[in-house]
Amino acid sequence: MKRHQKDFLLHLLESDAVKFGEFRLKSGRVSPYFVNIAVAINTGRRASETADAYVAEIVDGAVGTDFDYIHGPAYKGIPLSVLIAEKLWGLSRGQDARGIDLRWGYDRKEEKRYGDPSETKIVGDLRDGDSVLIVDDVVVTGKTKIDNWAKLTDYRDLSPKGILVAVDRQEVDEAGNDTTEMLTDAGLTVYPILKITEIFDYLLNRSVDGVVYVDDRIQAEFYEYFKEHGVDL
Repeated sequence: MKRHQKDFLLHLLESDAVKFGEFRLKSGRVSPYFVNIAVAINTGRRASETADAYVAEIVDGAVGTDFDYIHGPAYKGIPLSVLIAEKLWGLSRGQDARGIDLRWGYDRKEEKRYGDPSETKIVGDLRDGDSVLIVDDVVVTGKTKIDNWAKLTDYRDLSPKGILVAVDRQEVDEAGNDTTEMLTDAGLTVYPILKITEIFDYLLNRSVDGVVYVDDRIQAEFYEYFKEHGVDL
């Protein structure tokens, strides 16, 4: 792992944003772990540290800065989009000045039927021709990401930069298709800060502030789940 990935993982553990146990997902699957990015941004410090990890993946990682707009899908993507935009602009301060001023916005889950008619479904200065980076918490089956992109392209003529997420669960969809490959085929390259296999393998029998989060039993339960729902490694 790179330094920003390790720091981010420790931050997720410290904030209890990654839990190990038995959790029923929206998809109906019963998972041996759960990622809840909301608790990793529920204070000013936590929000700042989470945004640091996303920005590191943009500036120093695989994403790059050649895009115009940051889109945060409702609901968890909304605070992420503004936090990341602010952090990127904040890079203009200090000796290594390289601030990047990008537009950001989000979609509405329910269509607004009053006020500004230009923001009934999408809020933000989204323009034809924009290259868009979607920011979110996790990738599971990919369906919500494809639906969200369709909502954006119904609104404007856009090109996808990709999807930046905290954690890629590395799962297949209900039909057994690799989610990441399916999104890539749809033009939506997935950029995870962490992959779930990286998290489990790094934590296996490792003490973090006196706590072993993943022992042999938990690791075995994870790979049993992964054998059924995970991608081919």
